[in-house]
Amino acid sequence: MVTTDRSRGRLRWRGLLAAAQREYDAPTPHYDKVIELLDQVVGAAAPSAALRSAKALQALALTQLAYTAEYGPLRTVYLTAARELAKGQVSARRVSAAPSGPPARRSAGRPR
Repeated sequence: MVTTDRSRGRLRWRGLLAAAQREYDAPTPHYDKVIELLDQVVGAAAPSAALRSAKALQALALTQLAYTAEYGPLRTVYLTAARELAKGQVSARRVSAAPSGPPARRSAGRPR
């Protein structure tokens, strides 16, 4: 049997999706591993039905990571990512390291 690049890709994303589901259903799951496996499914050019199920499972894993997070801001990041995956809306927020333009000057009359 001759395998083509396309059939190898299909086998690859199916195997990754199955491995992620097994890890999620494991008695002691490692949700970070589930998320990494599903990131590869998204990058493997899988069909839309597989992408939907991968994103849904990834959102569930992110929610579980949020429940176990002890650091509040990290919990918020996990829950926000899970919500965006579940709704299908990934926002492209622009984050700037430094403000543009000159620094704001304080007036002489304002206390510091």
